[in-house]
This record gives sequence, C-alpha cells and structure tokens, in this order.
Amino acid sequence: MRAHVYPLDLVRFFAALSVVSFHLGYYGWASSASTVGTMWAGATAFPELLPMTWFGWIGVQIFFVISGFVIANSANGVSPIAFAKSRVLRLFPAVWLCAPVTLAAWLISGSETTKHLAGEFLRSVTLWIFGPWIDGVYWSLAVELIFYAVIFVLLLSGQFARLRLAAWGLLTLSVLYFTASLLLPNTMSHFGAPWWFVYNHADVLQLRYGCYFALGIWFWLSSARAMKPLDWLGIAIAVGVCATEIVAAASSFLPTHMREWTPIWWLAPEVIWLSAALLIFVVSRDPERFMPQAPAAREWFKHVGQMTYPLYLTHSVCGAFIVRNLVHAGANRWLALAAAVIFALCFAYFIARLGEPAVRKLLRGLWEKVEAAVRRTPRLAFLFKPGGSAAV
Repeated sequence: MRAHVYPLDLVRFFAALSVVSFHLGYYGWASSASTVGTMWAGATAFPELLPMTWFGWIGVQIFFVISGFVIANSANGVSPIAFAKSRVLRLFPAVWLCAPVTLAAWLISGSETTKHLAGEFLRSVTLWIFGPWIDGVYWSLAVELIFYAVIFVLLLSGQFARLRLAAWGLLTLSVLYFTASLLLPNTMSHFGAPWWFVYNHADVLQLRYGCYFALGIWFWLSSARAMKPLDWLGIAIAVGVCATEIVAAASSFLPTHMREWTPIWWLAPEVIWLSAALLIFVVSRDPERFMPQAPAAREWFKHVGQMTYPLYLTHSVCGAFIVRNLVHAGANRWLALAAAVIFALCFAYFIARLGEPAVRKLLRGLWEKVEAAVRRTPRLAFLFKPGGSAAV
C-alpha cells in the first residue's frame, strides 16, 4: 500500500459538493419523479442556478475513478478478510447513522407510507444492491459494492497480481454496453430474460460504470509499477469510453431549452471530469510531493475527505426536507437553501468526527471476535492468506 494521497481528499470533497449542488440547486425542483423531487414536493425553484448546477451529477463519475485508485491501493498485498473488514468498517457506520435521519425526514413529512419506507430502510442499512432505497443516492453504493466484489474475488483466488486483466475486463464490459447501445438503440429493453435483466441493471453489473473503475485502477498501476504500452492504450480507451458515458448522462439531465443555446453546455461535465481525472493522475504518481508538510494540515485534509461520505448520504432527502419546510413556513427560498447546505455540512462533520468513530469501534470489536473464531477453523485459513501484489 502506497502513501495516502492527500489531494484526493479535496477532489472527493469537491465531487460531493458538486452532487449537493445538483440535487438541491436543480434536480429537487426540476424532477418531481425523483426521490429528492418527491421530498421537495414543488416547494420552490432555483432557475437562476440551473446553468451552474445541472451538471453536478458528474461528481459521482469522479467518485468512481477515485474508488478505482483507492481500492486497488488498499487491496494490494492484503488478505481477503482484511479487505472485507476495511470495506465493512468504512461503509456501514455512516449508513447506520445517516439512514435513520433520512427515515425520520420521510416520516415527519408524511410523503411515503410506513410499509413502503420499512423495505427501503432495510435495503439501505444492509446496503442491498437492488433498490429502491431510503434515498436515491444509495444507487452508487450498489455500483461500488459490485466493484469491491470483483477485487475480493481476485484476492480470494490469489490473483491480485492480475489486476490489470480485471481493469481490461471492466473496460470491455463498458465498451460492449455502449457499442450495443449505439448500434441497437431502444432494442435491448424489449428483449426477454436474461437481456431484460442486463438492460435494467446495467449500472450494478458494471456495464455502464466499469470504465471509471478501470481508469482508477490504471492510475494506481501507473503510480506503483512501470507501465507498458498496453496500459497506456487502456487508459486512452477508458478515457474515451468515460467521455461517451458522460455525453449519454448529459443528454438525460441537460434541460431541452439549454441544448438549443450553445454547445458549451454539453462540454461542462466533460471538462470538469477530465480536469479531475488529470489531477488524480498527476498527484497519484508522486503523492509525497503533494503531501502537506504540517501535521495539522494533513489531519485537516483527511477529515475533509472523511466528511464526504456522510455528506453524500444525507444532503439529498434531508436537504430537500429542510428547504420544503422552511419555505412552507414563510422563509426566503435562498435562506432555506443555505440552511439546507449548512445543515448537511455540519451534520457530515459531526458524523465523521464523532459518530462514525464510535460506531466503527463497536463494529470492529464485533468483527474481530468473529474473525478470531474463523481463524481457528483450518478450512477457512485461505481467507487470511495474502491475495497477491500488483505493485511489482
């Protein structure tokens, strides 16, 4: 495992703020059928922010590239059970703290039935890969979990050294998916099983987003070992396929009237994502060079990065809940929006600073007790065997 890449914390936080701006500055009032739109309930609108917020969804694509890098780095040379432990301790504490708050917002607003919410809440706190969830943002966690499963299988089989082949596999899935989408538009959705299942779960199956994780893996490989010409080809193809996915996403989010103005609106998410990807690539190749010198600064960078996850989990539905109720109470819409963003940031700070460490400590204690019992079972010794190293 290589040194912590501190600038990635800021990139991750920027990505989270982008998603916040998208949901609260645009999607909540523009898409009544969405989860955030349901909570928003037409309370108000911010058309003035539309040109600056419609493309904030690009933060998720930035997350996926960072995840490809970070997960490859954290899995290198470790055992399957150590990798699983790190993921469980990272994902579940924040979810268990944030999901109840989101549930409370739904219950107070009365926007959903209790029976309906019970299923969504259960799927959320267990990180079930198929929705619907208590908040629409959980869809990206399902995509992440399948990627983690790919890495876990590599470690379990002792084949992590073949991480490059996994990157090619993920990229190939995306290439095939977008090729089929371009050549056979509106056709796959009408096919029977299993094609119907594939079409409707393209996100979870890594068909649409595998290219981003693949790119993150290659970024890590470039920082950990000598790159071969085939690796650079993989990066080039991955960037092209990712750019294709961004165009496809933009076509679904960009308002119709803005498409008629100027092509610059189509370029906004592409430019932001490419800039972030380039920054990730540059800083990851020499993390020591970009490391803050002061210990306090390093801690600040890490904490900003830690705030990202709870901020992502709570800003959407809870933020819409605040805007909706404040506006209905007679508050100025801009003050309501500011209050929602401030709440999301403060709550994320509290969860990252106090809540997650406490829950993680309890969960770690439970995990280690179970792990000790598993360790005493000879047949499960393979779980503790290092899965190989790709940094050679």
